[in-house]
Amino acid sequence: MVHHSRRESFSDMANSVVCPDTDLLWPFGKLDGLDRDEIRETAYEIFFAACRSSPGFGGRTALTFYSKHNGGDNQGDGAGGGGSGSGFGSLGRKEVVTTPTSRVKRALGLKMLKRSPSRRMSTTIGTALGAKSAPSSPGNGSIGGGGGGSSLHISQGAGFLTVPPSRPRRPLTSAEIMRQQMRVTEQGDTRLRKTLTRTLVGQTGRGAETIILPLELLRHVKTSEFGDVHEYQIWQRRQLKVLEAGLLLHPSIPLDKTNNFAMRLREIIRQSETKPIDTGKSSETMSTLCNAVVSLACRNANQDVCHWADGYPLNVHLYVALLQSIFDIRDETLVLDEIDELLELMKKTWSMLGITRPVHNLCFTWVLFHQYIVTSQMEPDLLGASHAMLAEVANDAKKSDREALYVKLLTSTLASMQGWTEKSQEKGDVKLVDSSGDRVDYYIRASIKNSFSKVIENMKTKTAVTEEGQEAAKMLLELAKETEELALRERECFSPILKRWYSVAAGVASVSLHQCYGSILMQYLAGRSTITKETVEVLQTAGKLEKVLVQMVVEESEECDDGGKGLVREMVPYEVDSIILRLLKQWTEEKLKAVHECLSRAKEAETWNPKSKSEPYAQSAGELMKLAKDAIDEFFEIPIGSKQSYIPTLPPLTRCNRDSKFVKLWKKATPCTASGEDLNNLSGGAPVIADGNHPRPSTSRGTQRLYIRLNTLHFLSTQLHSLNKALSLNPKVLPAARKRYRERTNSSSYFDFTQAGIETACQHVSEVAAYRLIFLDSYSVFYESLYTGDVANARIKPALRILKQNLTLMTAILADRAQALAMREVMKASFEVVLTVLLAGGHSRVFYRSDHELIEEDFESLKKVYCTCGEGLIPEEVVDREAETVEGVIQLMSQPTEQLMEDFSIVTCESSGMGLVGTGQKLPMPPTTGRWNRSDPNTILRVLCYRDDRVANQFLKKSFQLGKRR
Repeated sequence: MVHHSRRESFSDMANSVVCPDTDLLWPFGKLDGLDRDEIRETAYEIFFAACRSSPGFGGRTALTFYSKHNGGDNQGDGAGGGGSGSGFGSLGRKEVVTTPTSRVKRALGLKMLKRSPSRRMSTTIGTALGAKSAPSSPGNGSIGGGGGGSSLHISQGAGFLTVPPSRPRRPLTSAEIMRQQMRVTEQGDTRLRKTLTRTLVGQTGRGAETIILPLELLRHVKTSEFGDVHEYQIWQRRQLKVLEAGLLLHPSIPLDKTNNFAMRLREIIRQSETKPIDTGKSSETMSTLCNAVVSLACRNANQDVCHWADGYPLNVHLYVALLQSIFDIRDETLVLDEIDELLELMKKTWSMLGITRPVHNLCFTWVLFHQYIVTSQMEPDLLGASHAMLAEVANDAKKSDREALYVKLLTSTLASMQGWTEKSQEKGDVKLVDSSGDRVDYYIRASIKNSFSKVIENMKTKTAVTEEGQEAAKMLLELAKETEELALRERECFSPILKRWYSVAAGVASVSLHQCYGSILMQYLAGRSTITKETVEVLQTAGKLEKVLVQMVVEESEECDDGGKGLVREMVPYEVDSIILRLLKQWTEEKLKAVHECLSRAKEAETWNPKSKSEPYAQSAGELMKLAKDAIDEFFEIPIGSKQSYIPTLPPLTRCNRDSKFVKLWKKATPCTASGEDLNNLSGGAPVIADGNHPRPSTSRGTQRLYIRLNTLHFLSTQLHSLNKALSLNPKVLPAARKRYRERTNSSSYFDFTQAGIETACQHVSEVAAYRLIFLDSYSVFYESLYTGDVANARIKPALRILKQNLTLMTAILADRAQALAMREVMKASFEVVLTVLLAGGHSRVFYRSDHELIEEDFESLKKVYCTCGEGLIPEEVVDREAETVEGVIQLMSQPTEQLMEDFSIVTCESSGMGLVGTGQKLPMPPTTGRWNRSDPNTILRVLCYRDDRVANQFLKKSFQLGKRR
C-alpha cells in the first residue's frame, strides 16, 4: 500500500537496522567492514569454487538433479528445499539451460517468463556478460557498462569457446547466467577460473569445505593480472577483510581473544591498509598469514573441514547474496525460469557456508518477501511465493532437532515480516485477538487507516495554500482519486493473498476506505449551509467513489453467508443526492428571503425618488434586479445535471491482460454500478431486456422526462414565434415604435434573447438526455458487454439492437422539431462511449492489432444506424465528420507496436517542448485531457496500454513502470 524505492538490496540493509524506504527490519545481523559489492563478489567466488567440477565451471560431466518425483531421495525436494513435493529440477538436466518449465516456480505459483531459448544467447557475451561491476545490487535493472564486441574472444580454459559473429548463437550455461546475474566482469571471472585450475589441478574430488578460498586466491593471484597496483590492492584488501570477518569478527567456533594466531592475522590486516602485502612464495608475511589462517580455520577436531565462511552473520549475508541472483536483472519483479538449476548449484555452497536446509528455506522465504517490498509491491506473485515457502518454514520449525542459531534466525525473520505487516499498529488500537479471521480483519483496517493517513499527509505538504473553501474542495477531489487507487491496489495486490485466511479481505478494505473518506467528507460539510460549485463537485465525486467501494464490497462478498450485507451495513451512506438537494433548497430559500427583505424595505422605506438623472427609477428596483441577476449567475454555476454526471471517471492508466482474475475495472468507473433491479430503481425506468431477437428499449423514465422537457422548450419557442408575429402585425403598434425597436436591438423580433436562451437550453437538455441514455440506461450493453474479454465474442450487434429500440422510442416521444438535435447528441454520445471502451475500458479489455478489423466493422454498423434512422435526421456528411475521431483511434489500433512507440515519442516530445529525447532521458507522462484523437500522446499511450504483446510490455515497463496486471 505504500510505494517503496526500487533500488534496495540485501547489502544496503547490512549497514542499518531498518531497510531504507521499506519500514522493514533486516533480520540477519549487522556485518561491518564489507560493502555490498564485496559481499556479492565474494559470494560468486564461493559459488564458483563449490561448483568448479560442474559443466560450465570447468567440469566435463553433465549435471544430474534428483527429485523424489523421479525416484531420487529428498535432497532435492521442495520449492526451497523442503518436503512440499516439488523438486529443484528434473533428471538429466544438461549444462545448457533450455528447460521450458520450472518445478520450483510451479510450486510457488510464479509465472514462467515464456521466453524462447534464443533469448539468452552467448554470441554477444562481451556485451551481455562482460559488463563492469556495478555498485548496485543484484536486483538492479541493467547489466551495466562494459566493452563487448560483435565477436567473442575468451579462452577455452575459461570455459568458453571463441565464436565468430557469423556462427549460430547458443543458449547460456548456468555458469554464464550466474555470472550475468552476479555482475561479475569477464576479467574477474577468467582470473578466478585460472587460479582455481592452478590451485586444484588433479583435486576435482576435493570438497569445497576443505578450501580456504581467500587464502588460495591471495597465494596464486599476482599483481600482473590486474590493470594497476591500486586495483590489485582493492582486491587484496577484500580478501583480507573476508578472512577477518570469517575468522576474527564472526567465527563459527568461539575465539579466545589472546589467541596468538588471531593477533598475527590482525597485524597483517592492519598493515594492508596502507600498502599491499607481499604474497610471493618467499615472503615472510605470506608465510605468517598462511600459518595463522590455517590454524584459525582448522581449530576443530575434524581437520577436513575449514571454518572460515560459516560464521553468522557472514555466512547468511553471502548466501542471501546468491539467492538474490534468481531475480531477472531486466525486470526485478520476475524470477528466472532457470531457478531450479541455479538453486541446485547453490546447494553446493552449503558445506562451505554452514547452511542447512531449514536455514535455506528461511533465507529463501525472506528473499522473496523482501523483493516484493523493494519492487514497490508490484508483483503479488512474490508475496504468494513467500507465503508458500512459509509452509516449508513451518514444517522445519516443528522439528525437535532445531539448532540454536536457526531458532534465532527464525525468530528475527518472522518478527521482521510480521512487524512490517503490523507497522500501522498504534498505541491504543484494538488489541489483537487469537482468531485468525479477526487478526487479519484488524491488520487490514489498521493498514488501510495508516495508508490513508499517509495520503493525507502527503497532500498537505504538496498543496499550495489558497482560499480556504476552494483549497478544501481541491483536497477532497484529489483525496477521492487517491482513495479509489488505494482500493484498487488493495484488491489487486494484497486481497488475493489475504483471502486465503479471510474471504472478505477486499470487502473489509473497501469498508475501511469508505469510513476514512466519509469522516473527512463530513468534516468538510460541517457548517456549510449554502451550496457552491466546489461543494457540488466534491459531493458528486464522493458519490462516484461510494458506488465504486460499495460495488467492490458486493462483488467480493458473494461467497459470504449473508452476501456481504453485514459489511455493507457498516458503510454509513454519504447521501450525496440528499445533501445536494438540502443545500440547494437552503440556497433557494436564502435567495428568496433576500428578495423578500428587499421588497419589505422598499414597501416601508422607498421614497420613490429617482436614483439619478440617468437612472430615473427607484433605487429598490436596481437592488431587486441585482439580486435576481446574482441568483441566476450563481445558479447556473452550480454543476448539476450536466453530461459529465454520466461520463465515468477514467481508471488509472495501467497495463491490461485478457486473463485478468480481478473484477472488471470499468464497473468501478460507471456512474451507476448496481444490479439490474437497482439500476431500474435509480434511473426510473426499465432495465435492458433482450429476448432473443426482440429486445425492449432501455430508456429510463428519467430520460423520457428529459424528452418531455425538450418538447416543452420547443412548444415555448413556437408560441413565442406566434406571439412575435402577432406583435409585428398588430395595427396598434405604431410603425415608428417598431422602427425604434429595430434600431435599438438590431432585430425585427421582440424575443431574440428569449429564443436564444431556449436554443441553449434545448442543446443542454438534448446533450444530457443523450449521455444519460448511452452511459446510464445502456450501461449493460455498452460498458458491461462491448469487447470485454474477447473482441470476437463481444461484438456491438447486441448493443445496436437495443440502441435502435431506444431511438425508435425517442422519435416517438419527441416533437418533430426536437428530433434532429436529439438524434445528433445521441450519436455523439455513442461515439464517445466507443472511444471510452477502446481507451479507458479497464482491465477487462485488451486488444490485439488484428482486432481493429472487427472493431472497424462494428463502428461502420454504428454509423449506419444514424444514417438510416429517421428520414434524413442527420446528413451522412455530418455522421462522417463526427466519426473522424473514432476512426482515427481505430486506425491507431491497426498500426504495428513499433510504429505506435515511434509516433508516441515524437508527439510527446513535440507537445512537451523537450525536443528529441537524449541519452538517459525519459519520456514524460502525457496529461490525460479526455480529448481523444490520433495525434494526442495520451491517446497513443492508451492504445499501447491495451495492446497485449511483448514489445508494448517492455516499452511501457521501461518508460513508465507500468507493470502488467494479472
